[in-house]
Amino acid sequence: MTLVDQDNRIRAMTDFTSVILVEAAAGTGKTSLMAGRVAMMLAAGFPPGDIAAITFTDLAAGQLARRIRETVESLLAGDTPDFVKPVLPTGLTAAQYAALSAAAPRLDELTATTIHCHSACNIDP
Repeated sequence: MTLVDQDNRIRAMTDFTSVILVEAAAGTGKTSLMAGRVAMMLAAGFPPGDIAAITFTDLAAGQLARRIRETVESLLAGDTPDFVKPVLPTGLTAAQYAALSAAAPRLDELTATTIHCHSACNIDP
């Protein structure tokens, strides 16, 4: 089954020259998409410390960090998660595997966090 927004999902996981905002209803795959984007950035050679994935709740930030780690581990084990298959239909290339392997021990350097701006943004909590 091809999703109606499949082209946008592919772009989000492959266009590293743009800042991407993912906005969608609960349960539509935002966390998976963001984890896939980060994993693909790591596979492209981006250093973990240069990546920031921002969400709007602490819970979502924790889930995103966990999902990124799980996605990287799956890819390195040769198991491509379904949400990444559109951009890796035959799995990682040797260069992607090498870059991801080098980044995996440094995943704690990437930022998966939330925005806390209640007072700064004049928003009531």
